[in-house]
Amino acid sequence: MHQPVLLKETIESLAISPGDTVVDATMGYGGHSQKILDTLDNTGQLIGIDQDLTAIRHCTEKFKDADNITIIHGNFSEIDTLIPDHQKPIHKVMADLGMSSVHLDRSERGFSFQKTEPLDMRMNELTKKTAADLLNHASAESLFTIFKEYGELFKPDRFVEVIISTRKAHPFVTTDDLVAGIKKGFFFKNSRSLYMRTCAQVFQALRMEVNNEVGVLTSFLQKAGNLLPPGGRIAIITFHSIEDRIVKTHFATQSNFDMATKKVIKPNQAEIRHNSRSRSAKLRAYIKNEHSDK
Repeated sequence: MHQPVLLKETIESLAISPGDTVVDATMGYGGHSQKILDTLDNTGQLIGIDQDLTAIRHCTEKFKDADNITIIHGNFSEIDTLIPDHQKPIHKVMADLGMSSVHLDRSERGFSFQKTEPLDMRMNELTKKTAADLLNHASAESLFTIFKEYGELFKPDRFVEVIISTRKAHPFVTTDDLVAGIKKGFFFKNSRSLYMRTCAQVFQALRMEVNNEVGVLTSFLQKAGNLLPPGGRIAIITFHSIEDRIVKTHFATQSNFDMATKKVIKPNQAEIRHNSRSRSAKLRAYIKNEHSDK
């Protein structure tokens, strides 16, 4: 089961008060949501949002006895319209941008290069575009940009050429097809760590493109900030440099927000030993200043 990252630190940075309405904008399998509910102790409301119907079904069952939670299916980029007017204002917002262990280990949607699964990668299965669609139909220029910008791959030229030539004879269908392309498209110098990192970067790039992760994060940050009243807080957990840079840059331009902590918070060694997937996590928390007009 998914282990929530930086759980204690996230709750502390939100500084939840009695009567608060709190939004877990990426509820997932309810790890952070459970702690928020425990902290609210029936004095406030929790709104959980997720675009994954499997996660929605899981949390609906998990929290079936809780009276102060509203669970909403949707993308957090639409936070302003997803939340009913009678549940506003929103006092605290959090988002964990990481992939859940369930998605990586048991989703059967092709998020992990270490499993044989369909090349899907959609977080919301009601959307149409899959990773296979991208690999089989996107132009060479588009693929180059995706792997360069979202995968942060130094020279994806040869890999893109492999994709284009391969799909003419055999379309990409499974993760094994993609891994085979990665092995042909890059030189690893007999380094397993380089191979593993490259696979992770390629899969990350496709997932980000399929789910428009940069676009929805940018939209979410602006809308969530507008929803918060003065004194409201937002906490964001990121897992790679692209999304962390988006969060950092966004709030650096928002004069009505100040950092709620002295510095960016990272997992301690004990958490990393317990959950190796937390290694790259960063928590940034902000508070809307009392002089804000928005």
